[in-house]
Amino acid sequence: MLTKDDIRGVSAMIPTPCKEGQGGWQYENSVDLDETARMTEQLIAAGIGSIAANGTTGECAALTLEEKLAFTRTIIEVARGRVPVFAGITTLGTKETVRQMRLFKDLGAEGGFVGLPLWQTPTLANSVKFYADLGEAVPDMGLMVYANPLFFKSTFPVEFWAGVGKHCPTVITCKYVGNLMDPKNMLIDLPASMDAAPHVQFLPIDFAVPMAYEMVGDRLKGMWSTSCAMGPEPIVALQRALEAGDKARMGAIMSDLNALPNAIPDFREFSKYNVQVEKVRCNAAGYIKAGPCRAPYEDLPDDWRALAEASGRAWAELCERNYR
Repeated sequence: MLTKDDIRGVSAMIPTPCKEGQGGWQYENSVDLDETARMTEQLIAAGIGSIAANGTTGECAALTLEEKLAFTRTIIEVARGRVPVFAGITTLGTKETVRQMRLFKDLGAEGGFVGLPLWQTPTLANSVKFYADLGEAVPDMGLMVYANPLFFKSTFPVEFWAGVGKHCPTVITCKYVGNLMDPKNMLIDLPASMDAAPHVQFLPIDFAVPMAYEMVGDRLKGMWSTSCAMGPEPIVALQRALEAGDKARMGAIMSDLNALPNAIPDFREFSKYNVQVEKVRCNAAGYIKAGPCRAPYEDLPDDWRALAEASGRAWAELCERNYR
């Protein structure tokens, strides 16, 4: 089974390519598997460290189980064990999550990318027990906790990680978001969280890496990124700077990225348009043909769309100018 030590580098939070004109509810086989294969090979060749499928921007909520299985099977077949693959397995409850974990495990997925059940607001006790139960049910599958407060009704406090440290041995990593509504303090609990769950590899979002490094130094081994789907080169360069402990290089890369157009006009509304923004940015950058958004997450105000397109084009230009 995967362990914390197997998780290094950039965890690519990938889109699920959609065939042109097939974003509507009536299309049962909407995944562009040829583009999926091309995307997987490109990202691995560029130096990403792992792949996490079917999170929020991977349109987990908009796909059928059959589509997710076909998508993940293609990724696994192309990856050929070169990087760990975490299958997106977030459902409404424990029994369905376990069922899907077993199906994805049979495909060859080494890990499951799992958020808390999306219905009742979780208590601390049932949050910890949820992941403990998954470990008991499928003890040979490593788990990535999808620790995003915007979507899972939990702030994932240190007390949660203490519970994971005691009761959830198959949790080996997490997509660590912290407090996205306060970016200056979003990683305030990272050191204590790492202490509370020492068998977990914490992966902060790419733009918070310099901040996280200041907090925990070389305990930080990687990051997660959706932006890498627009062209992974700047994020892979950031990872290499992290590995070298080169704060000056990290700062220079972040200066490049911070100079790009902002794709989000109002962060308070971001959770309404997260999927759409990332799909539009990705398509505008041209590195991956992500295709149309799937129902029900298809609406995007014109001003948001324009900013997302400008962001994607600028990212592609930066990659070409400075990182290729």
